[in-house]
Amino acid sequence: TYLVPHISKSFHNSVEFQKYLFDWNPRERTSVILTDFSDYGNAGASVSPRNAVSVYIAPSNRTLETLPGNERTFMIMNHEMTHVATMDVANEQDLRWRRFFGGKPRQNDRHPESILYNYLATPRLSAPRWYQEGSATFVETWMSGGIGRAQGAYDEMVFRSMVRDDAHFYSNLGIVAEGSSIDFQGMVNAYLYGTRFMSYLALEYSPQQLVDWLKRGEDSERYYAKQFEHVFGLSLEDSWDQWIVFEKAFQQSNLTAVREHKLTTTRPLVSQALGSISRSFINEEDGVMIGAFRYPGVVAHIGLMSLQSEEIEHITDIKGPKVYPVTSPAYDPESNTFFYTDDNNAYRDLMAVDVVTGKKSMLIKDARIGDLAFNSIDKSVWGLRHLNGYVSLVRIPPPYTEWNQVHSWPYGQVAYEMDISADGTLLSLSLGEIDATQFLRVY
Repeated sequence: TYLVPHISKSFHNSVEFQKYLFDWNPRERTSVILTDFSDYGNAGASVSPRNAVSVYIAPSNRTLETLPGNERTFMIMNHEMTHVATMDVANEQDLRWRRFFGGKPRQNDRHPESILYNYLATPRLSAPRWYQEGSATFVETWMSGGIGRAQGAYDEMVFRSMVRDDAHFYSNLGIVAEGSSIDFQGMVNAYLYGTRFMSYLALEYSPQQLVDWLKRGEDSERYYAKQFEHVFGLSLEDSWDQWIVFEKAFQQSNLTAVREHKLTTTRPLVSQALGSISRSFINEEDGVMIGAFRYPGVVAHIGLMSLQSEEIEHITDIKGPKVYPVTSPAYDPESNTFFYTDDNNAYRDLMAVDVVTGKKSMLIKDARIGDLAFNSIDKSVWGLRHLNGYVSLVRIPPPYTEWNQVHSWPYGQVAYEMDISADGTLLSLSLGEIDATQFLRVY
């Protein structure tokens, strides 16, 4: 309940902006549902049959700064209400169909004809995921004064790396199929490609033309691709190809600047790309790296990677891995015990596995604790617990079946990526503030 006034104000601020930007005249209220069903923040929006937004109030995942932004409720409302506005916005033709159907029919796989009904009443709902997420992420960044994923370092790094490696760029249709199914980033690619393409259009043409594409005026085309041609004067496919040419030239210029500086000499340990790898630990005696791995074609797992060969020995599977951090790990080298988390997209379980025998055990079910760190002095595991939108520092002493609360930060301060010094006297972590600034703290 403490979040309701803040949620409400952020919601109304966003609604007023969306009404102004897209000439949106909402004819129904939007339901906002607050839940705490996951240890990481997320949200979703729907307009069929009714306008609704559901919000997971937990802190956002900060790994690799894939989600830069200021206060998360403000960001979520701006993002999700862009979805609602761009999917619910209607001209008189759409409104006549809504009156005919008595609302906005929702698609149902048992009644394929409902796809047509849905398209007639809410045509902009029938658009690919990259269109929906690209527009919402672009506007989310716009409404935050430029702080957001559209200008984030992770997105920039992805496309710069793709150009450096001469990687394949998916087409606007390819990203919907292959790009979001076989690539290790999965559906995240819809955000990456969509946001980058929207940013290119705003730069090459203007933000107003981008908005005109997303609008549903009386003279607009029903289908999103036809509307693109109506606004920009060329096909979506041709513009997408032009963006790829632009992106490659833009990133080659960046790479030239990077190459002016001498790079540290590196030695690849494996020839194949391993997708996402958790924080890992070196066992010098055995010559292995212990960590969690997640890449296409293989179930996410805890493994031992040889530092001399390319072999990765499978230890145990991970239930419910995250896209980028995979899991929250800690390691006790003396007992050769690897602590990690299962159900990382829900309520995290605290797990432990014997690296030698592969025997694993659940220590605390639904602990909701992550960012683990091991104190080698007293053998305790420390972690950060998420509950009701707050982050708390907790200590878990042996035998690791109970946790003790040490400190809770106020709402808006998000601690993450923790570690403990070898002598057990210092604890370090990153702390994100409510205004998007981030600091390294040492306690």
